[in-house]
Amino acid sequence: MCEEIKSTMQKHRQSLRHGKEDLNRLNQAIQQLTVEKDGAKTQICELEKNKDLVALQEERASGSAKGKLAWLEAALQKAKQDMARQLREYQELMVVKLGLDFEIATYRKLLEGEESSRLGRRFEAGDVVLGSPPECLPSSASGATCLLVPTVGSSALNTSAPSGSCALCGCPGCVAGLGCSGFRGC
Repeated sequence: MCEEIKSTMQKHRQSLRHGKEDLNRLNQAIQQLTVEKDGAKTQICELEKNKDLVALQEERASGSAKGKLAWLEAALQKAKQDMARQLREYQELMVVKLGLDFEIATYRKLLEGEESSRLGRRFEAGDVVLGSPPECLPSSASGATCLLVPTVGSSALNTSAPSGSCALCGCPGCVAGLGCSGFRGC
């Protein structure tokens, strides 16, 4: 019996030793799982912080983009208003220009009609022939006065330049009486 007890005790000791080994393995597994659990918690906290940080950065970027978009839209609106104002000013100036062009054309026609009528009256007395020398008479202290001698027949000489002054000397006073003072730049 004693041997039976010894053998039973030995079995129980082995069983106890196996139980202790199993218990140690389980304790190690529990410790490893606890470390992994703590690591996972730390990662979760870091991810949440990063998530909050990313969300904050996205919010800032979105706010910055929205601010830039609002600024660009305001600048575009201002540019459109400026362009509309300039277009109105251009149209107003075009209306004024067209009015002035019409007025200039009207005065030009009036002047041409007046010049034609004046030349018509002037040449009724006689035609001036090209190449006829002017007769110079002593007049004042400023110099001699040259008169064009009207000759009947032949082609008439228009002594007025397009500017309305004398074609011979360039003086505006010479045209009226067909007299030429003979001096350039009166």
